[in-house]
Parts: sequence; C-alpha cells; structure tokens
Amino acid sequence: MSRRTVHTTCVVLMTALLAGAGCKKKPPPPPPPPPPQAVDVNLQVTSLSPSTVSPGQETPAKVYGSSFEEGATVEFVGPQTGRGGNISVEGSNTLSLTIPGLPPGTYDVTVKNAGGESSTLRGGLTVKSAELTCRNVTVNFELDRSRIRPPDRKVLDSHMSCYQSLTGQIRVEGHCDERGSVDYNVALGQRRAESVKSYLVSNGVSASRVNTVSYGEERPVDRRHNETAWAKNRRAEISATE
Repeated sequence: MSRRTVHTTCVVLMTALLAGAGCKKKPPPPPPPPPPQAVDVNLQVTSLSPSTVSPGQETPAKVYGSSFEEGATVEFVGPQTGRGGNISVEGSNTLSLTIPGLPPGTYDVTVKNAGGESSTLRGGLTVKSAELTCRNVTVNFELDRSRIRPPDRKVLDSHMSCYQSLTGQIRVEGHCDERGSVDYNVALGQRRAESVKSYLVSNGVSASRVNTVSYGEERPVDRRHNETAWAKNRRAEISATE
C-alpha cells in the first residue's frame, strides 16, 4: 500500500470517529430538588428586651420567639409573681407588653397561648437598681436637737424612692458633738436616729427594715474643737443594702 493510500485511509477513519463522537446523546438533566418539607414550629420564648429593669416601675418591653398567638399571656415568676399588661401580638415572633413594677430579683418569663401551650425563658428578666443612690446618706442636726430640719428633709425625700424599693436592711446611726456628758450624748444620738427612722416609716418604709443605734460622741467625722467640726458631728448616718 502506498503512502498516499495510507494517509487517505487515516483521514477517513479520523473523520468517521469524530462524526461518531458528535452523534452521542447528551446526558439527561438532573432531577429537580424535592419540595421543602413542612416544619412544625412550636411556641418558644428566646429573649426579652429590655432584660434588666428598675424595681417598682412599669416598663414597656418586647418578647421575642416564635408561634405567638392572639390572646397570649406573659407571666414573670421570681421573688414575686407578676403578669404583663397591654399585651399585643406584633406577628408570630414578637409580643409587646408592659412589665409590671416588681421587687429586685431574677425572674422567669413564661408565655402562654390561649390554647394552653406555654414556653419559659429561665432567668429572662433581672430587676435591680441601676445605682443604689441611698447606700450612704447623712443628715445633720442643730445643737441639742433631734428634729429633722427642712433642708435635711429634702435630702431624705430625694432618696425616698430608693429606700422604698429596697428589700434589704436600713441602718441609722445617731451621733453628737463632744459637748455634754457621755450618757446625755448617747441618749441624744438615739433620739436623732429614731427621728430619721420615724420619717422613713411615715413615708412608707417598713419599720422592720430600719435599725437604729447611737454612738454619742464616740465617732466624730471631724476631730477639731470648733463650731465647724461640731456642726459636722451632729448627724445621723444612714446606710442601706439591697
């Protein structure tokens, strides 16, 4: 066989192979993905905003979660139990409400739908004072007097809501300047402490939470022997705990 014949034969064979390859069928397209399966969404409470509020004050808030329904209720369970007010459903994932005035502590937040289904967010609400402004307060007295002066009443009044909202103990210490006998000053210091206690109690503070003690002249804040120092030492010191 001549070289020309061999070349022609090869060309014919290659053409036939390429033509055969071009005739192959394309693979079928992949099947479409299956439709999404329906998922049951249960009632769930995921968060509360704000999650920290001040004691004794009603606060607007929102509860977030899923499957909330019209007629849902919200309950706060802790040192005291309270129910949310003015509840409205802002879609299945959000409730708006008013947190009731509650004493300090940590509370579980429970949402219950009208059908009876409920969900609880453990420790979802904290009630505490942003700042204990009445932790240490001092009022002063006139010479040989235990009556609270009008300016010092204003001092107590400015902290009264703090004293009223606390659940801990309040301690009132009575003090005197160095003049007078020891026994007299102890008695005068006690009258000053009792005067402050009476004022607190008359403004709604529980008497069982207020303790009094007198130190007479034993604990001066200013040890000089002049009127400026004596005026500072004629005082009642109030300390409070949450």
